[in-house]
Amino acid sequence: MKGTLKPLILALTLAGLAPSVALAESQSASAAEVKEQSKTHVVMLGTGTPTLQHKRAGQAILVVVDKEMYLFDAGPGFVRNFKALAGQDFMPPDVMFTNESVYGAMDKVFITHLDSDHVLGLPELLLRPWILGRDQPMKVIGPKGTQKLVDNSLAAFKDDIDHRLYGTQPANANGYKGEVTEISETQIVHQDDKVTVKAFRVPHGSWDEGMSFGYRVETPTKTIVISGDTRMDEANYEHFKGADILIHEVMHEGAIAAMPEDWQQYMYHAHTSTRQLAEIAKAVKPGLLVMNHPLFFGKTDEDMVAELAQHYDGKSVLASDLDIYE
Repeated sequence: MKGTLKPLILALTLAGLAPSVALAESQSASAAEVKEQSKTHVVMLGTGTPTLQHKRAGQAILVVVDKEMYLFDAGPGFVRNFKALAGQDFMPPDVMFTNESVYGAMDKVFITHLDSDHVLGLPELLLRPWILGRDQPMKVIGPKGTQKLVDNSLAAFKDDIDHRLYGTQPANANGYKGEVTEISETQIVHQDDKVTVKAFRVPHGSWDEGMSFGYRVETPTKTIVISGDTRMDEANYEHFKGADILIHEVMHEGAIAAMPEDWQQYMYHAHTSTRQLAEIAKAVKPGLLVMNHPLFFGKTDEDMVAELAQHYDGKSVLASDLDIYE
């Protein structure tokens, strides 16, 4: 039967009886071809927390699919790390003053929530790539309050914007603007020929429902899930399952145990310990577990890795700035 299947399909097609079969076979071949040619890279542009760490910029995760960039969060200081990616063959060209450059192509960001350590870099993201070449508004997707954040950021820098627009410096009139989409539900928030991005609600401290999100990014070759800041919640599992790369926040359990009781209660209401993260990973089975946004409270990188390893023996890493996963 196997050897006669294609002639049979051909005969049925010629008879006008099996166009859908032929179309399905064609579409399948096309999808396989796209997957073969497509490349996905994940760059940890910033892995920090509210605490000051000179080796960790604020939260920013870059997914690059065939040189198209998708940024998640805009913490303080991350923009400088773009320069460290100069020369990487998966990135847009590192030149200034063109919309095809890495600066001009950086045109969309997805915000998990409005904690300052995740958005203090947003004004820089709006303004610096504009100065260096972006001539279209930045697309900003995030929870309720994102529009006000963008408007107030631009108001704060009005004198700088006016100086560049109306002075002697060449400037375009659109690249500094933010085109905001506010979300409140679990939903697909972006879709193009390279990715589908789905936002899903996560519980984080006292933020209201619909004010804190994770993101699931599906590309032709990878599924990447970004937890955002969240406590352990089995409701997240449906969004985590099937992830080739699960990027999840983490806190050192031993360090939290040494805190005053009120701080312990807060931390577990907002964040996820190493032991809890191990339970999550065992349940959803990611290809790679990436510990992100690490809350050390006096512990070291080695301590965090060792504590997770006590509870989880799957493939895992502790993220550092400019780590690249593919």
